[in-house]
Amino acid sequence: MPIFRVHTNVAKSKVPAAFLSETAEELAKAMVKPAQYIAIQVNGDQPMTFGGKGDPCACCTLQSIGQISGAQNKQYTQLLCGLLQKHLVIYLLIYINSKCHNTN
Repeated sequence: MPIFRVHTNVAKSKVPAAFLSETAEELAKAMVKPAQYIAIQVNGDQPMTFGGKGDPCACCTLQSIGQISGAQNKQYTQLLCGLLQKHLVIYLLIYINSKCHNTN
């Protein structure tokens, strides 16, 4: 089950439901996984700064069993950054750490 976790200083009240649903839908397409297996978790209102500034920022992790490689990571990063910018208005820092878990 892929999970995309977002830790952000954006207020929880500013995280629209559309971010969760659109992110799950788009990530399912990109990862070629059923949408019902995609989990999205947003931890808003986190005390965070980047470069000493309190502007909106995020630290994210994408984890999955399979479907994460260097080329795929670039595709996922572009997709997820676009969604974070569109829905949470985060432009300055978006750090996405992708992890692939082996089944062996």
